[in-house]
Amino acid sequence: MTAGDGAWAAVAPLDELRVRARGADAAQANPELAAYLDAAGLHIARLDEAEELTLRMTRFPELSFAHLHAPAARVEWTRGGEARGRTAIVLCTNGRLTVESSGAVLHRRPGMFLLPPGDDPVTFETHAPLSELLCITAPAALVAGLELAPRSTPRPPLSPSALTPLYAFATSLSGGSASGAIAPLRSAAMEVARALARLIAESDPGELTPFTRAMRLIDEGYADPRLSVPRLAHMIGVSERSLQAVFAAEGTSVAKELRATRARAARELRRARPHAPAHQIATAVGFGSVSSLYRAIDGDVPRARA
Repeated sequence: MTAGDGAWAAVAPLDELRVRARGADAAQANPELAAYLDAAGLHIARLDEAEELTLRMTRFPELSFAHLHAPAARVEWTRGGEARGRTAIVLCTNGRLTVESSGAVLHRRPGMFLLPPGDDPVTFETHAPLSELLCITAPAALVAGLELAPRSTPRPPLSPSALTPLYAFATSLSGGSASGAIAPLRSAAMEVARALARLIAESDPGELTPFTRAMRLIDEGYADPRLSVPRLAHMIGVSERSLQAVFAAEGTSVAKELRATRARAARELRRARPHAPAHQIATAVGFGSVSSLYRAIDGDVPRARA
């Protein structure tokens, strides 16, 4: 989340940022936290002094994980400038959190919130005595291709067994060190964040259409060079002709979406590892050759929406 152009990028990656404070003034007296809040467009409007705020954060370029125990508080996110292109995930595992905005807020029990990119201000409010939160901010690419339309009926609560391993990784990352391992940890962190976004936003597998199921499999398996129309059709239990027809009805094709997904992954990997050879990037994202990688990047197109 970035208030002004370039402000987010100007904040250096944080290594084991830890804050303990009572009240908003004490929290914002921490220079590193104050710089982060300013760059993110966040303002602590109220922070109860009866209990101590504790916060641990790790930040990679464009991606941050924060784990905190917060007393009753009100935090406002203005979402100006580059913040319009930021995605936020907030999990409340203990206590109570409310999230208010005139824009899209996707909610799934227990206590999971996803805020897609947008420019509508958001207010986060925790309630006494203490709430335990995991907060993740990421670029808009995190939610590319996910179903982000508001739902008319609430989704069933998520089973703890589906959330526990992802939450364990994220909380351990927020309190750990990124020194010397930024690129591999960042890639893993991005995958965990995307998995959490999908759990909040999308239907469970039994509710998905063939198109959405195929797109999910492409998102999960694009790095496998063997992924193809026959294999996708077999995985979702339809004929190849039926699968091609499903994609044609959406104005696209399996090959086009697979190629575009790999191209986006290649760009993301290039940003994370700017000195990696092109052949390594091509192999890592499922392309059979460097030339096919370059052709796909030149012809990348936005994916169809379900």
